[in-house]
Amino acid sequence: MNLLSRNRLLPALCLLAGANMWGAGPWFNILDYGARNDGSASATAAIRSAIQAAKAAGGGTVYVPAGKYVTGPIELVSNLVLEIDAGAVLRFEASRDGLTYTKGRLEGTECITPVPLIGGHDLENVTIRGRGTITTDNAQWLNLVRQPEAVAARNVWTNILRTLDLKQPVPPEDFQKAAPSLRPSFIRTMESKNILIEGIHIVGSSMWAIHILYSQQVVIRDVIIETFPGANTDGMDIDSSQDVLISNCYLDTGDDAICLKSGKDADGLRVNRPTANVAITNCTVHHGHGAVVLGSETSGGFHNIVASNIVCQGTQKGVRIKSTRGRGGVIENVRFDHWTMDSVDEAINVTNYYTRGPEEPVSQRTPVFRNIAISNMTINHSPLTINIEGLPEMPVTGLQISNVMASGKVGMRAHDTLAMELHNVQVNSETGPAFLVRDSKELELDQVSTRTPIAGSPVVRLDRCPGATVRASRAFAGTGTFLAVAPGELKGIVLEGNTLGNARKATEETAEDIWKLPLPVPTIR
Repeated sequence: MNLLSRNRLLPALCLLAGANMWGAGPWFNILDYGARNDGSASATAAIRSAIQAAKAAGGGTVYVPAGKYVTGPIELVSNLVLEIDAGAVLRFEASRDGLTYTKGRLEGTECITPVPLIGGHDLENVTIRGRGTITTDNAQWLNLVRQPEAVAARNVWTNILRTLDLKQPVPPEDFQKAAPSLRPSFIRTMESKNILIEGIHIVGSSMWAIHILYSQQVVIRDVIIETFPGANTDGMDIDSSQDVLISNCYLDTGDDAICLKSGKDADGLRVNRPTANVAITNCTVHHGHGAVVLGSETSGGFHNIVASNIVCQGTQKGVRIKSTRGRGGVIENVRFDHWTMDSVDEAINVTNYYTRGPEEPVSQRTPVFRNIAISNMTINHSPLTINIEGLPEMPVTGLQISNVMASGKVGMRAHDTLAMELHNVQVNSETGPAFLVRDSKELELDQVSTRTPIAGSPVVRLDRCPGATVRASRAFAGTGTFLAVAPGELKGIVLEGNTLGNARKATEETAEDIWKLPLPVPTIR
């Protein structure tokens, strides 16, 4: 580069450097506040001092350089960047020392909770970033809540939940008494705005790893979470929050990987704050009870949710929407698109039977599922490929499943749906009908097929599905019966443009009740 070119480049570099420095604000290195990077002493006070210095300056970056640090809870402030550099390991000890309590919500119920290990409430413009690691020991936290005083507090917590469900007042002191039985979230923001969590590596967790509560305008990206097999170690919980983007993350968790929540039962219905406008994309999930889950805390509802470009391997559930009678909430305008799932116990699960509560009249307590689209899925080695469970009093409404290739032990099972549509769905199962549907109205099966027809079993079995349409579907070689229904029900089925010449029987009426056959027991990983 000649001198003239260098002279032209230097002002631009200076402007760029200045812009970066302005965006970051002043830096506060925790070593300058007494932290030791060999883990030989607690860094809690040093980190707190650096954060308070940033607060006094009107904002800035608290910098954690490479090294090993031991710390207690870190309370964040607004206009702050917590920068955990590559090579830095922040270890949070499982201890009641220095663990205070604050207002929060646990599993859908507002209460007094331990402060998060990193976080705060009423925050604005906060970033947690870097290529460093934060870690804690789940087993040690479990030991804490198994101590005699914590067990007594757990009994108080159980009584609180029972009292709330009866819509009776709970004395404030009871929440304080119950708090020692609860474990803190690793990271939690509450009533906060403009939050970024980026690049960090979470290893182990006290309970939920990232809990976004009553917050908005949140971005979580490029995060690695490894909490398997820790108890209740959800990867991310988006809880009655709005305008959230999750992208480019890897999760290997001891509970649900990415879970959306909005309150539980009577207390959740009282609060009535939805989770809405959430986009999840480009994530990989290994262990986990569910990959992307809505519920079971559904009382505030979910609106406008998209989960796309997801890879699952060895997860217990893949796509999962779960609620139960008594929980209420409206789940609507939801889309799952472009997934691949391998060795997932139950690939697609939409259920209102998370608990088997007794039937009750339709009310605010009845969960509503509607306008849900599941598309462009590849499913392999699944014990149960697709399972849809609506309520007789409140069917799953407007569910559309399209462009799905699924293989596994058991095919699709669905009941109590309204206006469910299947388009270009191939299910290659090892047992029973590929498609088994009952008690559903306005059903449309368009381009459904199997390449593994089972001797003695129909490809499609419909029971009490008046007005169902089966169109543009194909029977492959080896098919015995393509469509079977109960006696007297065939006259109510519409058949249009199907290619069923390879079937020994295109249709038949039989009294067999295939629903009595047991499902396989999922492998718990």
